[in-house]
Amino acid sequence: MVRLESERLSYEKFTQEHFADYFRLVSEQDVMQYITGAALNEEQAKARFQVALNADRGLHHFGFLAVFEKETGTFTGLAKIVPFETNLCEIGYALFPAFWGKGYATEITRTMVSYAKQLGNVPELIALVSPENHSSVKVLTKQGFVFFREIVDAGGTRHDYILRI
Repeated sequence: MVRLESERLSYEKFTQEHFADYFRLVSEQDVMQYITGAALNEEQAKARFQVALNADRGLHHFGFLAVFEKETGTFTGLAKIVPFETNLCEIGYALFPAFWGKGYATEITRTMVSYAKQLGNVPELIALVSPENHSSVKVLTKQGFVFFREIVDAGGTRHDYILRI
């Protein structure tokens, strides 16, 4: 994956050097409430980060991305576009609360959709959302995603939204 850019943001694949930024992000309760339900401690963050790095090793065109403001170089959060089930790629994002309400989630989603279209071999995108995360549902539906299914398991309930490319 080459470096991606959008209007105000730049994206680069996570490397070990990004762990401190990643940990700051995932250790915030407000960020993680709709992802894991709770902020991660350092041990949990290291484990999840290593899973992301390991998954990225074999995925040249896909992966977990550190997201930065182009103007300031500030780490704003993460984005991902990764294989999920058959013929699907999952997109997702997480931002520090200081960057909520600025249109960055929409910009990230639009960028991931555009990138998937450029690849040409991604027929559908899926986004996994907590039903209570109304802001993310709004971001996804603005980009053309539609409700696909509800998944209920021991971890709770999630709604999957899908976009056919």
